Amino acid sequence: MRRDLDDEVEFQTLMWFDSLDSIIAFMGEDYTVSHVPPQAQAVLKRFDNRAAHFEVIDRREQLG
Repeated sequence: MRRDLDDEVEFQTLMWFDSLDSIIAFMGEDYTVSHVPPQAQAVLKRFDNRAAHFEVIDRREQLG
């Protein structure tokens, strides 16, 4: 997602996992660390060091 602000552009990335175990398999035991590859870090002014995790409570079928 992208949002234009007065003096910068903000991006937000959503990643979907089937379970907390899947997140831990991807990120390791400290799964709250943000996944920001070095190539992205090189072009970003700043980024959050910690990720927020949410549980999906209503998963509707996507029409497509």
